[in-house]
Amino acid sequence: MGKMIFRMNAVLAVWVMLNPALALAQAAVKSSKPNILLIMTDQQTADAMSCAGNTDLHTPAMDMLAANGVRFVRAYAAQPLCTPSRTSIFSGKMPHETGFTVNASKNDQLPDSLLMMGKIFASAGYKTGYVGKWHLPLPVTKKQQHGFEYIENTGMGDYTDAATPAFCADFIKKNKDNPFLLVASFLNPHDICEWARKDNLKMDLLPAVPDSSFWPKLPANWRKPANEPPVIREQQHSNYRTYPSLNWNESQWRQYRWAYNRLVEKVDNYIAMVLASLKKYQVENNTIVIFTSDHGDGYAEHQWNQKQVLYEESAKVPFIVSKIGVWKSRTDSSLVCNGIDMIPTMCGFAGIAVPKGLNGMNVKTRIDNPESAWRDTLVTETEFADNDKSLGIKGRAVFTSHFKYIVYNKGELREQLFNLAADPGEMNNLAVQKAYTAKLKIFRDYLKQWCRQHHDTFY
Repeated sequence: MGKMIFRMNAVLAVWVMLNPALALAQAAVKSSKPNILLIMTDQQTADAMSCAGNTDLHTPAMDMLAANGVRFVRAYAAQPLCTPSRTSIFSGKMPHETGFTVNASKNDQLPDSLLMMGKIFASAGYKTGYVGKWHLPLPVTKKQQHGFEYIENTGMGDYTDAATPAFCADFIKKNKDNPFLLVASFLNPHDICEWARKDNLKMDLLPAVPDSSFWPKLPANWRKPANEPPVIREQQHSNYRTYPSLNWNESQWRQYRWAYNRLVEKVDNYIAMVLASLKKYQVENNTIVIFTSDHGDGYAEHQWNQKQVLYEESAKVPFIVSKIGVWKSRTDSSLVCNGIDMIPTMCGFAGIAVPKGLNGMNVKTRIDNPESAWRDTLVTETEFADNDKSLGIKGRAVFTSHFKYIVYNKGELREQLFNLAADPGEMNNLAVQKAYTAKLKIFRDYLKQWCRQHHDTFY
């Protein structure tokens, strides 16, 4: 029996060799759909990469992705908070649409009707895998809803990041001959939260803070800006463990940036390991790699640690789309939301129809043609929370090519208007200047219309 099978396989191999058209057709089926690798960090501000011009840290893996792809320099989280942002990324909906605007306290809250990323790709014939931090309001066991067949290392125990590359390698090895979607989700540099309150870090150890000659300088906008809505600082008093930085001096903020940079370097090393597996299993040239983070971090700018606030450092995230060894490096200033734009972009690369009801845009169109039409205005949101408890303070941000409008729902002074071209550090609030009354009205009217169109009850 064994000899017969051997002869049949030998005959088949010869037949395929004599019919190159068949061999080409089989190869075309395998190569027609690219693999997609989504790499996510947690709480990484967009400027915390050496490829972004930051000389206080070294991120060779992130830099390599930027050197082989397009770095979108104006990409924002749908909401700068873990659960709302992640739910947006994996559903393609804004937080006010999903109903998740604070961190989830329970794991089984997503409605069955909400179509998830893994399900979309599994239904299209992709092998799907998810490794690392989860923090979605859905148990990992509900595979029929989230759609990720291979799911590992999602617990929040210590050293989760260190194990993620090995699980990713296992998935890639098993599925190298099939189109796959793999999510590699890391926790760092989120450990800066623990570092700030002097708790044990969850992921990695850091050495003792060195002497001051090693501390980075503070940015020009590290102080609190004038004419800031008071509600921003008032909400910090809800939990002093979340905001231990209320009375920090300049030296403490410099140490914060030193520690944050080291945590980014830690996670960059793990990202390098995941990328090495693409090369090892020879799928690098047929894999689209998307790198982003769920939200940013204060990074000492505006004397802010944590996220939630709508300043650039908290709201703006890395967003790099790469094809290693194939694409060349460039930057793009299109307004991108990594929440609502993620699924349409992935579908664009995979040749999958975008599910109805998703309002995001396909970034692939800008990669293929930098002159293609794109949005000229973007709206994002926030809701301040103490973990899973809402503080009742909501905000919206409206971005255009040069200006940014922020409005909160409480206080006498609620609005901020910045000319980002002239004031990238957001220190000069134009909303209090009479010369910008007309400009302010344009933004107010636009946001009210947007809220009506998108069923957002902010007003």
